[in-house]
Formats: sequence, C-alpha cells, structure tokens
Amino acid sequence: MMYAMLQRTLLMLMLVVGFVGLNAQSMKISDPVKYNDYIVEQQNHIGDELLKLIAMFDALPEDQTVATDQLDVIISTAKTSIVNLNNLKPIANEFGMKQAAIDLFTFYKGTMDTDYRTVLDQLYAETPDMELLQGILVKIQEEEAAVDQKFQGAQQKFSSHHNIQLEENERQQEFDDAEEGN
Repeated sequence: MMYAMLQRTLLMLMLVVGFVGLNAQSMKISDPVKYNDYIVEQQNHIGDELLKLIAMFDALPEDQTVATDQLDVIISTAKTSIVNLNNLKPIANEFGMKQAAIDLFTFYKGTMDTDYRTVLDQLYAETPDMELLQGILVKIQEEEAAVDQKFQGAQQKFSSHHNIQLEENERQQEFDDAEEGN
C-alpha cells in the first residue's frame, strides 16, 4: 500500500513537472506589434553576431580559430532563435511570417556551417581560390534573397492586416555598409 501511494505521488509529481516544463517551453504573444517585434528581435540577435564576423573579414585575426569561434556563435544563436520561434504560438492572421522567419534563420544556420566555413578556410589558405570564393558569395546572396523576400512578404502582409507601421531595421544599414566596404 505504501509503495502504491509512493508511486502515485511520484507519477503526480512527474505530471506536474512535465506540465510546467511544457508551459515554460511555449510562448504566446497576442499583441501583433509585440509578436512582430519578438520575431525581429530574434533576427537581430543573429544579425548582431553576423556583423561581428563580417568585421573580421576586414582584418582577419591571425588565428583562424577566432573567426571559426564567431561562426559557431552565429550558428548557436540561429539555433536558439529557431527554437524560440518554434516555441512561439502562432497569432491569428500571421500569414506564415513565423515559418518564413524560421526558414530564414535555418538558412543562416546552414550557410554558416557550410559555405562560410569554406569561405574562412579559403581566406586563411596560402593561395585562396578567388573563383571559388566568388561563386560561394553569389550562391549565398541568391539563396538569402529568396528566403528573405519570403519573410519580408509575409511580414508586410501581417503588418498591413494588423495596421502596423513597419520601421526599417537599423541593422540593415549596417549590412549595406558592410557589403559596400564602409
């Protein structure tokens, strides 16, 4: 009898802990402005780390590990942002914006782990293959444009439907400057 009671108590405790854990993992944002802001915040976390890597391209650290470590930070940040968005409950009339953001962040995670590793290897090579580098950069730009356009389109539909005035993301100017070498 004592054993059965202990089992029921443990089972009840496990159910309570499991329920609390599930609630902690999912997030609900009802306000459309806050919903949009949360997604953009996740994007900005990745963007901030990416800007740090781009800055390294101007003056490569002597030790390739420093640049590779920053690449790993970007990948980790993207993974965290993907998990955060997967745990975000969709809001009504969101027009696929959350999934488009997840697709964009998944692109960043994947390209950092493959293409950018190759870019770094080439930049640290005794004689970098400039043709290979150029091909990778063109491929990245084309692929990013497609997933970014999908995200921006969904975000525009979302903001129009919810009467939200979108502001230009300040990091976009930083990326534009970095691309131009400013």
